[in-house]
Amino acid sequence: MKTNRTWAIIGGGNGGQTFAGHLAMQGEKVRLFSKSQSKIDEISKTNTIVLHHDIKGEGHLEFATTDMKCAMDGADNIVVVLPSTWHEMTARLIIPNLVDGQNVMLLPEASCGAIAFRKYMRDMGCTADVVVGAGATLPYATRLKKDGDVYVSQMKNEVEIAAIPAADNGKLKEAFTISEPVFKLVHSVLKTSIDNINAMVHGAPSLLNVARIEAVPSQDYEYYREGITPTICEVLEQMDKERIAVAAALGFEQRTLRQEYIDMYSCGTSKNTLYELIQNCNAYDGLLAQKTLRTRYIMEDIPFSLVPISALGQIAGVPTPVIDTIIKLGRIMIGSDLNEGRTAEHLGIDKYTKDELISFIYG
Repeated sequence: MKTNRTWAIIGGGNGGQTFAGHLAMQGEKVRLFSKSQSKIDEISKTNTIVLHHDIKGEGHLEFATTDMKCAMDGADNIVVVLPSTWHEMTARLIIPNLVDGQNVMLLPEASCGAIAFRKYMRDMGCTADVVVGAGATLPYATRLKKDGDVYVSQMKNEVEIAAIPAADNGKLKEAFTISEPVFKLVHSVLKTSIDNINAMVHGAPSLLNVARIEAVPSQDYEYYREGITPTICEVLEQMDKERIAVAAALGFEQRTLRQEYIDMYSCGTSKNTLYELIQNCNAYDGLLAQKTLRTRYIMEDIPFSLVPISALGQIAGVPTPVIDTIIKLGRIMIGSDLNEGRTAEHLGIDKYTKDELISFIYG
């Protein structure tokens, strides 16, 4: 494994600043890219990110910048830590600056983000010999107190990662091994795409709580603890069964949503209901619900998580009626503002049979 690696963290929000600071605490060389000049100006005063609570310490960056070429020049690992709504635009800034030997990770990818990134490379004629990988979720439940100052409510026990094609998995594992192990290599980006907890717990509960979200006068409530009721959990479990069936048709076993909570958050056992696991999840302490439907829980997690899972289901021959109902309900309620998302056509896999898709993924 190469030591003294240089990392370009692309994204200056909650996740990007947390990951940049945590890597720097572990002795890695880290640059931070953000499109926001105000963020860069604030962080550049000290080039330091302070982490609190579950992770404590200071991470000292090489620099922060709004110049993508500067951030990527000489970087070994390029990590995109942004909402998936920004992935395509950001990919088109990254791709012209890629050089042989670099490693790109989308963290998280939502669903099928790495497949989309490879398509953008083809569209732009990029022939750089790079490893492209993705993670299923961020390693942290985290919020910025202010730029350069991060509250990490919990670091997750593990985050699944994989490369596309899967023949590059060994290279990906070597590149992204860090001193505090959190990344778990899995067989393919089909797994990281379907192993997407946000797809299950964001869109449906938000739509089903619309009366509370749009209440006048406004009312505060905890999104997970109060907004995900036992009945809403029944809807989530039906969606989860469809997700697991898609995985099975594509040739692998997918852990249930309940098991995801147990593995990532240590918030219970298999004897607990989904509702109980969510109630016991310390990472959700004090997380309030949004005040509008037009947040990433809808605008990102429906088109960039549920839509591609449905698309994989269509290729695999698995119906996803409950997932499709949530997609349709979101489009009815939000209208033309809701992005069409990662359809099979957008991903460049609309002509694939199931066997052709699997061959493309594994290489």
